[in-house]
Amino acid sequence: MFKLLNRLLGRSAPTRPAPPAAADRVSDDQLLRSHFSVSKEAELALERFGTLVTAQLGAKESRRLTNLLVAQLQRGDTPEDAVNNSLLGDDGQQPGKWVMLTVDWKATEEVEWQANELLATAGVAETWHLQDEENKIVAQALLEFSAWVEPRGLQLLHLDLLHDAYYALLVRAELADEARQAAKQAGLKLQSCDEFRAENG
Repeated sequence: MFKLLNRLLGRSAPTRPAPPAAADRVSDDQLLRSHFSVSKEAELALERFGTLVTAQLGAKESRRLTNLLVAQLQRGDTPEDAVNNSLLGDDGQQPGKWVMLTVDWKATEEVEWQANELLATAGVAETWHLQDEENKIVAQALLEFSAWVEPRGLQLLHLDLLHDAYYALLVRAELADEARQAAKQAGLKLQSCDEFRAENG
């Protein structure tokens, strides 16, 4: 009916635009790379960050985890996703070779055993015990652990991966500032104990 009226009134029917040619179509991978991939500088900073926070694992395991970390960026993941998918993924940190703890925001009972996994990896023979666990929230437990490791030449650095959980890395004190700088350049929020205390203390 409308076509007939258009012909009678001398109007041509509206035409649909032609679909883009195959050569002009953009794939999902191209979109991810062009709009969501990090810069080369950020990728190099993430690699440096990985090398620093896994230094206590020895050269071979440190290189494996760092390569795994950087590889995640090739799929358009954010730096936070890259850390989560590499260090905490199925192929990430292995039993007896932990570099990062992850604790749900209300699971204080998870802090002590994970902290001791980090200590074992760092070569600390002592065992840490959380005092008055039932009356502490996770942030308080992490601050207590931070205070305990500092005299032993270590620092607990707190990583924000944009989830409802706490993430922390145990590093040698002399590497802490460089690790924080590399994290910042990579687009990650990595806090010192003092910064974490200011937000959570």
